[in-house]
Amino acid sequence: MRRFGGSLRIAAGILVAGGIVMAWLAIRRGFIDPPAIQAAIAGSSFAPLIFILLQILASLFFVPRTVLGIAAGLMFGFAWGAVWAIAGAVAGAAAGFAFVRWIGAGKYTLQSTPRIRSIVERAEKGGWRAVAIVRLIPGLPHSLANTALALTDLGWRDYLIGSFAGMLPMTLLQVDIGAAGGQVLSGHGGWVAGCLLLALGLAATFMLKRAASNRT
Repeated sequence: MRRFGGSLRIAAGILVAGGIVMAWLAIRRGFIDPPAIQAAIAGSSFAPLIFILLQILASLFFVPRTVLGIAAGLMFGFAWGAVWAIAGAVAGAAAGFAFVRWIGAGKYTLQSTPRIRSIVERAEKGGWRAVAIVRLIPGLPHSLANTALALTDLGWRDYLIGSFAGMLPMTLLQVDIGAAGGQVLSGHGGWVAGCLLLALGLAATFMLKRAASNRT
């Protein structure tokens, strides 16, 4: 039974690795972008559910979350786009966290890399606040954050609360960009304001990261 479980974990790891490669190729060729996602699922009555499932797959296959946040705004507008985008982001974060812990990658990584272990220990002491700070780091891929946080001994409660708090600001801004883009396509404008909001959000997350670093 243990041998079967180990083989299943190896197979799952290979499958995800293959998915990452395919997702990277699709992004390079322009198959994964907000308009393409909108065209593929916007007409379905199950669009919200499909979108959340896409968010989960994106977290496992290292697809940039920004793409899906903007797509949410294009498809659903700001209000419902924000609801489905943050729901999908948290669901994707949970899936990535659970997957890394299930395959047991953390045990080997922590034993072989003392530097990562020291970072992990600091994150464990910070609880949900540490998770939120990690989520606010500009430029840190969503999937990479899921993987790093799965290496800790953080409980699910701290992980989910911190992920929600840390991802919410940028998710709202990404959805606003998408919603503003939809308004531009329909002739109502609003794109410039959305871009300014996104720039302000990036500046705010950089300042929060700097403040957190100074405290430690």
